[in-house]
Amino acid sequence: MTVSVRDLAVVTRFGGRLYWRDKVALSTSVTLSLGLGIGLPFLMDRVRPGNPEFLLNQHLGVLAMILVIATLNQIAVTLTARRDQLVLKRMRTTGLSDRDILGGEIGNLVVQTTLLTGVVSVALYSLTDLPVPRNPLLYLVFVVAGATVLCLLGAAITAIIPRTEVSAVMTMPFFLLAGFGAGGFGPLLEMLPGWAGTVFGLLPTAAVVEVARVAYAADGTIVGDLRAAAPPALNLAIWAVIGIVVIIRWFRWETRKS
Repeated sequence: MTVSVRDLAVVTRFGGRLYWRDKVALSTSVTLSLGLGIGLPFLMDRVRPGNPEFLLNQHLGVLAMILVIATLNQIAVTLTARRDQLVLKRMRTTGLSDRDILGGEIGNLVVQTTLLTGVVSVALYSLTDLPVPRNPLLYLVFVVAGATVLCLLGAAITAIIPRTEVSAVMTMPFFLLAGFGAGGFGPLLEMLPGWAGTVFGLLPTAAVVEVARVAYAADGTIVGDLRAAAPPALNLAIWAVIGIVVIIRWFRWETRKS
């Protein structure tokens, strides 16, 4: 089964229109992401001024949380709702392939998430002492890659979500784990044993944060950046494969009752 670029674009545009008309998505993915992403680092910058390293750590910790909110959480809620409302089942009867439908949904949220992180970053560059990344392209590539992988995992998680009403609750632990592991809630990880940091370092959000640190580093070369980005890229690739395998084997297009 191949992916039609035209059909993929159609589903992506359709998902985008629904996204900006969805009050729940606007209040969670958009409002919460912008409020958390800008507000918390801005507050920390005022509490501890003149400490760019602390500010960067806070920003990257919150970045991991934003990625989970806007991708994994959002796509899990969206796909579960459309599955239970039989929207996905009807879309399959239109001639769209399964890959076009899921690819369009993922593409839409990757675009929205990239825009959200861009707005957050520009706001912090303007309002705080947060520096601009030395390698913005590397930073952008891994934000997009991380958002894509998290969308795949969010779609995979719908296989164990029984109904729409509990979808947000069932995805919340992933938000907490991402924030805790990346330092979004502060340096709490330092109080745990060393193996805990190793485990949290296996999360896909940890891969994005690791590369973001490289992109923000004051010195470095293109070769050095690519070498440092190789292990996180492998991390994301492994999670992507896991998400795709689960989707192929267990993704449900309609409710169990139907």
